[in-house]
Amino acid sequence: MDPVKGAGAGPTPTVLTSAEERRLRASAHEIESMFLQNLLKTMRQASGTKGPLSGTGQRVYQEMMDEHLGRALSKGGGIGLADMLVRDVLRRQGVMKKPSSGSTDVPIGSPGGLP
Repeated sequence: MDPVKGAGAGPTPTVLTSAEERRLRASAHEIESMFLQNLLKTMRQASGTKGPLSGTGQRVYQEMMDEHLGRALSKGGGIGLADMLVRDVLRRQGVMKKPSSGSTDVPIGSPGGLP
């Protein structure tokens, strides 16, 4: 009998430490930030309006502003993309939240699991 699959029980889920969860969430927020930066840049290009500055200076300033706005929006809650990425990664990996104060592990996506 395969020890990983057992008798129809499925693979044993791994446990996620709080440090691993923080790294995963930081990565997801960085991805959301990059997405928002690209969205802002595309919206600006689609507007077709020219500002009082022109040339390289304006382009560099707008890129820096889009980067800052993207990071600020993501830190302030974003659009929910980071949370969806974290949930999907954890669900696909079959990860369980590390128990806190003696509680039992709860699979991701089940009632009481990580949102």
